[in-house]
Amino acid sequence: MSPWVLIITLVLVVIGLLVLLAFIASRKLLSPPRKKGDWTPRDLGLDYSDVEVVSYDGVKLRGWFIDTGSDKTVIAIHGYTSSRWDETYMKPIIKILAANGFNVLAFDFRGHGESGGDYTTLGFRELRDYHRIISWLKNSLAEKSRKIGVIGYSMGGTVAIMIAATVDMVDAVVADSPYMDITASGRRWIKRMSSPLRYVLLAIYPLIVWFASVSAGVDVKALHIQQYADKIKRPLLIIAGERDDLVALDEIKSFYERAKAGGKNVELWVTSSGHVRSIVDHPSQYEERVISFFKRWLS
Repeated sequence: MSPWVLIITLVLVVIGLLVLLAFIASRKLLSPPRKKGDWTPRDLGLDYSDVEVVSYDGVKLRGWFIDTGSDKTVIAIHGYTSSRWDETYMKPIIKILAANGFNVLAFDFRGHGESGGDYTTLGFRELRDYHRIISWLKNSLAEKSRKIGVIGYSMGGTVAIMIAATVDMVDAVVADSPYMDITASGRRWIKRMSSPLRYVLLAIYPLIVWFASVSAGVDVKALHIQQYADKIKRPLLIIAGERDDLVALDEIKSFYERAKAGGKNVELWVTSSGHVRSIVDHPSQYEERVISFFKRWLS
């Protein structure tokens, strides 16, 4: 075998391995490990019911409804790779909302927790899932949902922003650490990894994104959230951390400034925290900010 044939063969093998690695990485991106906890709202002293809503494409979405006797319900939405059992923000926000007299509805995203679905679409189909969930809440529990709020974290915060721009039945929205550009945040996620894998994945990242978008039928452009700044329909509070390594503060400020320039009712609270850590680092301020916001707009 001539040296050139050997070189070409080795190059083709390397390219093939990189393509295979990109495909495998895209599958792992779309199918994160399912996280389920061993606590329920009853451990917080709260009565609750298990609920289920079938999405527009037949996926069973499972969650909890916590009834405090109110006519106002706040929907709490977890982030990517997490679930309603999340200990960092879901458990404390459920406790905070219920303690302040709000009913709470918390579902697992498709492909997460106990919900059906083989993969996540990183917010693309999840938005339509929450259209269905909100319609179910308004129709099935009308006396409990005269007013509806939404609070979302990370990917859930991004879905919350899209809800604020597309759903008339919602009255106020809080988005904590929402990504503004899914491809940019995905690249930052990879940067959390140790080398040398980090450098390899960054090199093939465009191919990973392409495989993921094709496999899940996702329009990546629809997950560039700046476009929603001009479409916000409901009061929106965005919470951002200065030390967030997944969402650039400049991206959130750009969204905020664009929305404000368009006359939208948008507030921004910047803390010293990392990604979805404001509720942990500043619990008293967090409760005061979020609850005062919901009380103002869900009255």
